[in-house]
Amino acid sequence: MLLRPSATGFDVYMVRRNARSAFAPDAFVFPGGAVDRADRDPSTQARVLGIDAARLDREFRFDQPGGAPDPGTAQSQRAAIAIAALRELFEESGILLACDAHGLGVGAEALDRAAAHRARHAVRDGRQTFAAFLEAHDWFGDARALTLFSRWITPQSEPRRFDAHFFVALAPAGQAARSDDSEVHDGAWIAPQTALERHRAGAFHLVYPTVKHLERLASFDSADALVAFARSKPIVTIAPDAHPDAGYVMPETLERAW
Repeated sequence: MLLRPSATGFDVYMVRRNARSAFAPDAFVFPGGAVDRADRDPSTQARVLGIDAARLDREFRFDQPGGAPDPGTAQSQRAAIAIAALRELFEESGILLACDAHGLGVGAEALDRAAAHRARHAVRDGRQTFAAFLEAHDWFGDARALTLFSRWITPQSEPRRFDAHFFVALAPAGQAARSDDSEVHDGAWIAPQTALERHRAGAFHLVYPTVKHLERLASFDSADALVAFARSKPIVTIAPDAHPDAGYVMPETLERAW
């Protein structure tokens, strides 16, 4: 969930999934995707900061007050999840959360827009690894810019099951977001409350987990306040109930607990 300040508080960047997608076709979602084999590779993990054991323990601090049981996540898988979040954000929005060897963030002045657009497609299509792209510029992916917000698992009754981790991050100053126009399109910065209002009016297709996250986001006045909350809140694994007539339903005890 990529955030940037706005005149009315903050906006979140959303992209529209391809109508031919097997999951959530034509829905507006947050940039993201699956962990790839390369995300687990030691050479990739060597090009990413913020995936040390101590920090991963702080981020993946699961608390289960009535939520779904947490089966535990190995450190290597936690690192891969964080790397996948960085890579998928770059592929789907063009936003790169990275820094140089001195820890200075990569801004618009260092990230040539045309070259970055070509590189993200090369990474997405498998013609270049994310690690190779970073190494070519002597950059490091910066997982320190990510704050884990939640973990959602689809109910067992669903034929397609997902174990999804949602992060929040502030967009680097000067970098311009742009959808990849392949897997996703119609990228837009939008206030969470506006997205919800347009969805209720039938003009902005959303799936249930996205709706619930936007509802949480809409309760904050600023991106900084939201990130501060995310850094201190418990991480509750959510598995919503599935009802034949009502669709997904959040257990009442978890409605504001996650």
